[in-house]
Amino acid sequence: MCYIASFDIGTTQAKGILVAVDARPHLEKNKEIVTDYADNQMEQNADQWYQAVIDILAYWFEQGILPQDIQLLTFSGQMQDCIPVDKKGKALRTAILYGDSRAGKQAAQLEAQFPIQAVTGNQMDGTLTFPKIVWIKEEQADVYHHTNSFLIGSKDYVIRQLTGRAVTDPTTAATTGMMNAQTKQWQTDWFAACGIEETKLPVIFSSDEIVGTITDQAAKETGLLAGTPVLCGIGDGGSASIGAGVFLTGEMYGYLGTTGWIATPVETISQSTKGLFHLPYVQEDQFLAIAPLMNAGNVHKWIISAFGNHAFLEDRSYEECEQHIRQSDRANNSLLFLPYLNGERFPIQDPAASGCMIGIRPQTTSSDMSCAALEGVAMAMRQAMEAITEENTGALTLIGGGSKSKVWNQIMADVLNKQVKVPSESQFFPAMGAVVLGAKKLGWTKNFSDFAQHALSVFPSDIYTPDRFMVEHYNKKYAKYKMLYQHIKDIF
Repeated sequence: MCYIASFDIGTTQAKGILVAVDARPHLEKNKEIVTDYADNQMEQNADQWYQAVIDILAYWFEQGILPQDIQLLTFSGQMQDCIPVDKKGKALRTAILYGDSRAGKQAAQLEAQFPIQAVTGNQMDGTLTFPKIVWIKEEQADVYHHTNSFLIGSKDYVIRQLTGRAVTDPTTAATTGMMNAQTKQWQTDWFAACGIEETKLPVIFSSDEIVGTITDQAAKETGLLAGTPVLCGIGDGGSASIGAGVFLTGEMYGYLGTTGWIATPVETISQSTKGLFHLPYVQEDQFLAIAPLMNAGNVHKWIISAFGNHAFLEDRSYEECEQHIRQSDRANNSLLFLPYLNGERFPIQDPAASGCMIGIRPQTTSSDMSCAALEGVAMAMRQAMEAITEENTGALTLIGGGSKSKVWNQIMADVLNKQVKVPSESQFFPAMGAVVLGAKKLGWTKNFSDFAQHALSVFPSDIYTPDRFMVEHYNKKYAKYKMLYQHIKDIF
């Protein structure tokens, strides 16, 4: 059987799936990814991304998959990174990730110097790649001097190891703060003004373009056949949208990974809402409006760490955490939680913000606090949803690893006052979205939407319906929740 091999390289895990023409995933495999946090800094060793791909491939080969069975490799991954590599494609330092805001000063200078939002469609802040490159140039001159290419996302680094080519896709490039939203090309005059060589930037290819083939060296390292084609792929915001089957204006979905977002396709770029991202999507002249949240699944992980026992850290973590949270009487839980554990970039842009619990009493339990933490993320999701749509109608598809939590899904339905549809195994949807790109390239389908809908039909879905009483309860809590940040921001 012939397969597309798809890899989604996220913040906490690299996920791999093999998909045949029937759109069914085979031999799903995860590998853990380690992140280093310090103050406003967030870094990863880029080589662990490539090693994760090697390990997943080794697992497939152990299960009887032959190298010649893999017709095409495609990728999804975290965006907005800064990964300086040398002439051999090796990282010169740890990758500076999307949540790293150390380049705030450089971002302010760039925003004052160039019409960033008017050209890129997105506002400038210290988490974007452009100010991170300037930061490296100013603070780590030796690294800058030896940099052959600045790569933008985790998948781009892996593609560099496999093919020897420095590339990226328009969706990922849009998170840098230096790509023209209309031409989908780098704004080279800005680089010249900053003394940055244009040659240090990767080439932008369409997401469904083949950008190279497996080199002889990569074949030795991975077990793949030399010459196997490699697709450019797409950043995780785009791949998750494809995997969720969201293609038409008005359709919307939510993503609960380590971070999270609410996204919907749009035809024009809105400049009115600060912090809203606009990323080129699969159709010509179409964008994804994404309200990005720095804190989602990481809050669930914090709950396990703060309130769980040792058993929580094993495979049973979701089940035991579910039971723990259900012990809270949600209808009488007045706790409010700001979920800004790693700062926040929407609806507020404040890397110094932190998590806060308001309303603790002597009778407050750890179950109440855990429940309030998940409610806080749901309320942040509601703020994001309200920012990108004026209509609160229709069901919301919810995907990502966090959607494995049934109690959280019900909280989402009640807080958002929307029916929430959760497809099974949705943590693999970004990888499946990347598969859709490859399926069209191999002639398995004539358009992206048909294959995506076919793939969705493979996964059964659970439906969560809002409880009227809890909707009223959460409406009152939400009104208070929206007041919290403005009242305590000066403390941060």
